[in-house]
Amino acid sequence: MPTVIYYEDIVPRKKVIGPSVVVDQSEMVAFAKIWDPVPIHIDEAAGKAAFGSLTAPGVFILCLKQRLLHNMDKMAAVIASLGYDEVRFHKPVRPGDELTLVVEWIEKRLSRSKNDRGIVVHRLSLVNQNDEEVMSHLDTILVRLRNPAS
Repeated sequence: MPTVIYYEDIVPRKKVIGPSVVVDQSEMVAFAKIWDPVPIHIDEAAGKAAFGSLTAPGVFILCLKQRLLHNMDKMAAVIASLGYDEVRFHKPVRPGDELTLVVEWIEKRLSRSKNDRGIVVHRLSLVNQNDEEVMSHLDTILVRLRNPAS
């Protein structure tokens, strides 16, 4: 069970290295066949011709990021996500790549309308085994306060 961190625990500009996952080809292709059946994701010859190998769909990469986020040792007391911004896929993700989650707290402010929460922006990235950033996005979240103002 992860340790819960509250609004008060979040330090802007602090980076946290999260868990890693190895991209499983059969899982990636099965996902792509249902959700993004583009040849570069499901056909080895097409993937090899275009990028040197099969590549993962962006939605699959986001799902891997979410899996890693929920497997962190410490998780923010998130009430809700208010939305993603600046979603980028910087490099292809391939079967066998090892992806590591990096969380950087960007900024925070107290909610003006609810005294039990704050608004936090964090940047979530996946970095491959070559220390190359393959995906990143900003996420604005509502986070519980440990000690809400009365």
